[in-house]
Amino acid sequence: MKRLIYFLFCCMFIGISVNPQAEVASIQPLQNFHELEQGWKSADQGKIAELEKLGYDKHDIYHAIKISKIAKQDPEIVLTFYKKNRSWKETAKHFGVDPNEIKHHRHWKKHKEYLEKNKDKVMLNLASYLNKEETELNLHLKEGVSLHTLVKASVLSKLSDVELEEILAKKENGQSFREISKELNVEKKDIIIEIKKLKQAIEEKPS
Repeated sequence: MKRLIYFLFCCMFIGISVNPQAEVASIQPLQNFHELEQGWKSADQGKIAELEKLGYDKHDIYHAIKISKIAKQDPEIVLTFYKKNRSWKETAKHFGVDPNEIKHHRHWKKHKEYLEKNKDKVMLNLASYLNKEETELNLHLKEGVSLHTLVKASVLSKLSDVELEEILAKKENGQSFREISKELNVEKKDIIIEIKKLKQAIEEKPS
């Protein structure tokens, strides 16, 4: 079970889709969520903003956009159907889309939920990990940086010996974490090792 939780955590950073019934060797890399997100923002920025104003959740919008592109439907029609049955699997099937096509978005959302659920322990460990004050890190959250982005930026900051603020600035300027990793010559295997350390520390920290 702990191994499964660890791989769910790693997936958040390196773009892996995890099937809980599969062995580690069968885990297959998928397109990096943030690169896909960036592409959607470029092509569908107006539609995303419009749907957000209507009160739809951002990640539900991404699900709908993925399905709509494959099914050649308006995203709002997809969201309307989803709102009635609350199942992305059934929604995908309804529009003739293989549910596996959107699986990685469901996993990404689980990673985010895991971090939010353990937010206090995550922030405490990030402060220790970066040798920074927790209040300093909390300022980034108050400025709009999401928790999962802060975690990923912290790992890259540690491995590259580049200030956290510089990593966050690169992300803010539109670079994906994969692009930042490549620019800073940070290897994926090193990222996985660091994530494992963080994850273990969070698991061991008393609630």
